[in-house]
Order: sequence, then structure tokens, then C-alpha cells
Amino acid sequence: MTQATDSDIKELRDLILGLDKKIDALDKKVDVFSARTDERLKALETQGAEINVQLRSQDNRLWTFVAAAFLTVLGFLAKFAFFPANTGH
Repeated sequence: MTQATDSDIKELRDLILGLDKKIDALDKKVDVFSARTDERLKALETQGAEINVQLRSQDNRLWTFVAAAFLTVLGFLAKFAFFPANTGH
């Protein structure tokens, strides 16, 4: 068996410290990526809520239009039923 010298031990220690620094840097990059992903998801949730509000608003306008059209038709039918057109008299 060979015996490890002080320079070998120092070299191994430097290598391990270098790897540790690289792992820490990768960990920070993953944390940043995770934070960005969370921010994007929150933005998408906000946009989804805004779209739901817009859809409700459009639904209300549509139902208002349908109700107005129904009441108009009902009014014309009532007019013709209660006040028929003259038959030439």
C-alpha cells in the first residue's frame, strides 16, 4: 500500500472543497429557478382569476341582452293580443 503524503491530503481536501462550492452554487441556482417558477405560477393564478371575472361580466351582459329581447317580444305579443290591427273599418 502506498502512503498518503501531506500534499496528497491537501490536494484531496482542495478537491472536496471545490466540489462543495460547486454543489452550493448549483443549489442556489435551483433555489432561484424554484422561486421564478413559483412567481410564474402565481402570475398564472392571478390571470386565471382575472379571466373568471371577465367571463362573469360577459355572462351578465349576455343574460341582460337575452332578458331584454324576451321582454321586447313579450311586449309585441301583448300589443297584438290586446290591440289587434283594424280590419278595414
